[in-house]
Amino acid sequence: MGRGISLAGGVMLYAGAAAAQTPCATLGDFKPSIDAVITAEQIDASAMAPWTAPGTSLTQFTGAATAVVPFCRVTGSLKPTPQSDIRFELWLPPRNAWNGNFFGTASGGSAGAINYPVMIDPLTRGYAAMGHDNGHVSSGFDQSWVRSADGRLLTEKLVDFASRAQHVATVVGKEIAASFYNGAPKRAYYAGCSQGGHHGMMEAQRFPDDYDGIVAGAHSGDWIGVLASEAWASTQVLKDNRAGGLSPAKLTLLSKAVLKTCDAADGLEDGQIADPRQCSFNPAVLQCRAGMSTGECLTSQQVAATAAIYNGPEGASGYARGSEANWITTWNANTRLQSGSYHDFFRLVLKQDPAWDFLTLEWPRDIDEARAKFGGIYNAVNPDLSAFKARGGKLIMYHGWSDALVPAGTTVAAWNRMTSKMGAESLGQFARLFMVPGMGHCAGGPIGNADWLTALERWVERGLPPDATPGTYTLLGSGKIGGVARTRPYCPYPKVARYRGAGDINTPESFICAAS
Repeated sequence: MGRGISLAGGVMLYAGAAAAQTPCATLGDFKPSIDAVITAEQIDASAMAPWTAPGTSLTQFTGAATAVVPFCRVTGSLKPTPQSDIRFELWLPPRNAWNGNFFGTASGGSAGAINYPVMIDPLTRGYAAMGHDNGHVSSGFDQSWVRSADGRLLTEKLVDFASRAQHVATVVGKEIAASFYNGAPKRAYYAGCSQGGHHGMMEAQRFPDDYDGIVAGAHSGDWIGVLASEAWASTQVLKDNRAGGLSPAKLTLLSKAVLKTCDAADGLEDGQIADPRQCSFNPAVLQCRAGMSTGECLTSQQVAATAAIYNGPEGASGYARGSEANWITTWNANTRLQSGSYHDFFRLVLKQDPAWDFLTLEWPRDIDEARAKFGGIYNAVNPDLSAFKARGGKLIMYHGWSDALVPAGTTVAAWNRMTSKMGAESLGQFARLFMVPGMGHCAGGPIGNADWLTALERWVERGLPPDATPGTYTLLGSGKIGGVARTRPYCPYPKVARYRGAGDINTPESFICAAS
């Protein structure tokens, strides 16, 4: 056997030589380095006869995933511990269409479902593409999977969810690809956002040999801190019979007031805020006064709740000014406890009581207890990525300033910790952060859509960092604002896109990256 690799939970993987080339039909007989049940089938998809992936709990959010190229579809379940059931899929393009590389991704939230749509583009590009279900089957933010039928906490499933599922699925996926193609992948790339971004940071920190390049969006590496921020915001809305909640109309009122106050702070009034930290908007300016209609102002309770959501709890981030329009899906008059992973975590994992009253959460005692008991499992907060750097890895982090689920400040804080630990020069040799104006959770907004994988490929394979300077690669973000298409360069943090003073504000040529 090959060299042993120790994993959390006492599992030992073996990195042996690749097996002889294997036909798709017989991959179900392949024996990977850990216990697994595998099946395989040939999918003869084409533009004329597309193949649609099975529906999952994510489909209502992501839409259906349709492939128009043929591939060998490998499905399986990995069992690194007796509690484990990590379901994965590996899509292998024909040998003459394979680009020689491996791609991995994961699901967001607490969802237990394979994120099929994210696998389509890499497959079409010629990647061997892998996804997994985080080690459980569930929908949205449901975490009932953490408990056994008799109420015990399934700790190994927590480890699978937090980090192990991504690692073992990556290791086995590479083994299967090596057998199918009669040679190991040349490079491995990872891209994910939200919980998927969290997995990316776990990989860079705990399993630095798995990937050559990683894209980690809205990564929630400080998992406990993010859940604290979500719980805090939800509390502000739900307490006192929802007195602090804002209707869609009042969210629109608030959002417009913030934009009017802070839009031009970067020198250009363009419907987006370049850096919300430069915005000092005080919601008290909207507080109702005598003679005002309640439809055009905020009550004192709504003002207080809004300010608290901006500020965040002790030891965790608040939500940025400029994100208010996106609170319609999170912190509003109709907020439900299931609008984030925080509710099930606190009641099922920390309190281990399904009937626990969320509004009895004690600040900051319960947060400190959560960090002490579960931070070692959930958190990806190690600022020392020297092992990932030493093996030549490249890391792209991004976050939308208008994210209303994972606070944007958490990613800035992570970057600052990494800079402090490794030094700006050392960090700059392998990592970049992009803070995107107007982007919501993972995408959307005026310029929130970008081709992250191409940027990563060019950095890893051609040595072109996405710096938007001469001789480097310029990563472009696109979207719409007021129905008008907009494209702009993404600038590596802490730089921002500055208007040149002339030209169309919706085209990238009119901007340069400069100090904020």
